[in-house]
Amino acid sequence: MGVVRFWLRWAMIAVLGVAVVFGSWAGWRLYRDTAIPAPPDVQGLAHDPATGEARRAAEERMAGRVDRLPELLPWTQGLGRSTVDVCRTDYRGDLWIRGKWLPVACERTVNVYLAFDGGDVRSRLADLDRYLDEQGWRSSQRWPGLVAADEYAHQPPDDATPEEVAEAAARPISPSVEFEPATGGEAVRTELAVNVALLPGSELLTFGEDHWYEEYGGRRYRNDEGQRSEYLTWQPVRPGEVTKPAEGRYVAVLCFTTRYAQGQGG
Repeated sequence: MGVVRFWLRWAMIAVLGVAVVFGSWAGWRLYRDTAIPAPPDVQGLAHDPATGEARRAAEERMAGRVDRLPELLPWTQGLGRSTVDVCRTDYRGDLWIRGKWLPVACERTVNVYLAFDGGDVRSRLADLDRYLDEQGWRSSQRWPGLVAADEYAHQPPDDATPEEVAEAAARPISPSVEFEPATGGEAVRTELAVNVALLPGSELLTFGEDHWYEEYGGRRYRNDEGQRSEYLTWQPVRPGEVTKPAEGRYVAVLCFTTRYAQGQGG
């Protein structure tokens, strides 16, 4: 009986030893397969001479669009603008799937805040649509422009009751539409998002870095194990501060974004 116990004890120790070795090996394989790989060289792309040339061209292109807004939209009052130029990559993955870094992208974004009187706000939406069409922008969404987006937002359901019709008519006028150049073949990708709302209201006009700055103040967008970024220009504004003088009026935010360089992921 003593001999049996002796060999049984050693058999159990051997099984436990095998389990520990196998568990360690499986854990190492899991770590190797799911650990975050080294990020791509964000700083290298940001400070590459070719990227610098593309950045200067993007800056000139953006200035050409933005600086003419007072001339093209004389019925608006400029409230302020923000400018952010950053090269960035994000990590995509989870615990069980080995992730990867997205390609590094360098983008310049300018948010322009404009106020206007809304006595006939829908005619002003039509004015904005005409400006966008004349400047070669087309909607990248299901509705062709701000007027159409507003009409869609105020549609009551089919077979609506009088109460539902009244509720649809009472919805705030706050269209938001994304646009792209009407002609293709551009060397860089440029996009435009336009958001209109009556202030103050729940539809606070915030985009990207301005929203981050509104929430967290002077701390730039996170730069940790899940993201790498290199800022070349960081001049955000707090939308609440910019739009405060316009309370009781409508405000339009024109968010111009140009991606002028893109590198490899990882």
